[in-house]
Amino acid sequence: MDCYTFISYQTADKQIAGRIKELLESIGIASFLAHDDIDVSEEWRLKILEEIRKASVFICILSKSYFESSWCVQESGIAAFRADMTIIPLSLDGSIPQGFFSHIQSTKISLENLALPVLFPALIQHDCTGTINEIIRIIGRSKSFRGAEANFKMILPHLDDLTPEQNKDLLERSAENGQIHHAGLCATEYLPPILEKHGHLLNQETRNYLGGICEEYLANKRDKMR
Repeated sequence: MDCYTFISYQTADKQIAGRIKELLESIGIASFLAHDDIDVSEEWRLKILEEIRKASVFICILSKSYFESSWCVQESGIAAFRADMTIIPLSLDGSIPQGFFSHIQSTKISLENLALPVLFPALIQHDCTGTINEIIRIIGRSKSFRGAEANFKMILPHLDDLTPEQNKDLLERSAENGQIHHAGLCATEYLPPILEKHGHLLNQETRNYLGGICEEYLANKRDKMR
């Protein structure tokens, strides 16, 4: 994805900030993290200003201590001043955005529940096409039935945003990966409406193959309900 992210956090929260950086790197997004990326000899104030200027996405890890840090507050104020900056507020303790970005909804997180789906809604606002392409790639790499269902669930809120090419890609990857089309929820709930609406984009062999598997699972489900 074509973006660069500045992660703003209070020093006590550097572990969760590091986890966010890892998640972003897993989908090809570079990010700046002060305790990793500032050399001891660097003029850190100038470095932070330079990195905020370079960034197109600003992730702030909110907490009571965040707003008690004058540096954190200044970073978020600078980011809010940028009309072209996508701001993603993540809250550790229920703290909400204040000041110039108080109009932006925050998301409650913890180290235990932090995962890519927390970031995707805001990333879609920044780069809809790139983010959806990345979600489809993640679905296509599913390695288990449960993983396929969890991965597919990430795309469901954004189905109306998919282009014809993305719908075709999603269906083709689902046909190629048995962990997807043989996962119960995918075969009976997630794939059938997409296949019904966009199946014409596939070649006949792939459409018949995927449709046959979905119909088999739906038939088994109906039998169990009798």
